Amino acid sequence: MYTVLISVKPVFLLAGLLGLAACQSTPDAGAAITEPVRPAQTTPESPQPALTATPPDNPEYIELSMLTINGKPHEQLSTKMLISQLGRPDSIARGAVECGGELEPIDNTNGDFWYYGKTCYEVAGSQAVLASFNVTTGQFQGKLGKLRLNQHTTLEDVRRFYPISAKQADEPASGRPGEAMYLPFFYKGVPTDASLNLLFKNGRLQEVEFFNPC
Repeated sequence: MYTVLISVKPVFLLAGLLGLAACQSTPDAGAAITEPVRPAQTTPESPQPALTATPPDNPEYIELSMLTINGKPHEQLSTKMLISQLGRPDSIARGAVECGGELEPIDNTNGDFWYYGKTCYEVAGSQAVLASFNVTTGQFQGKLGKLRLNQHTTLEDVRRFYPISAKQADEPASGRPGEAMYLPFFYKGVPTDASLNLLFKNGRLQEVEFFNPC
């Protein structure tokens, strides 16, 4: 620091002649040398990118908190509450949840699927959670951020929000009729193995399912 001030003769001479003006300029010079965050001084510095680091700008980014079904978040509820809302299921597939379920098994027993038409709930003991919902009747509809998921939603509607994932639907879905696309879930910015699957027929949304791998 001292050698820099002595070598810059014009500044040193100006400090001796103008007094106060030199006192005002000296701190500015020191600040310019020691302040690491000024653009002119931080070209070689590595901390600057870290200061502006943000989660990856992923156009396909979704979190479970972004989704509602009939205005409510996707979460567990009691079977008592489920029956009070929808009545007894049309059919039950007992022990059908062999793997990939969202609920913890009770006494190491596989969970059941309760069907209300084409909408399905996973059930384990006294707890239930929505596994998939059909939108064609209008009884169920969802909202993912600004995207509505109902019987009027087309593949082109979804493509505007999720163009990368929509490319999957350009070919017929394997093992099922129509087209399908899969939106991977993130949790607090970290990708997970779970996904939200959107199933279409003739370009119009039919069903939304929650997928968890085994």
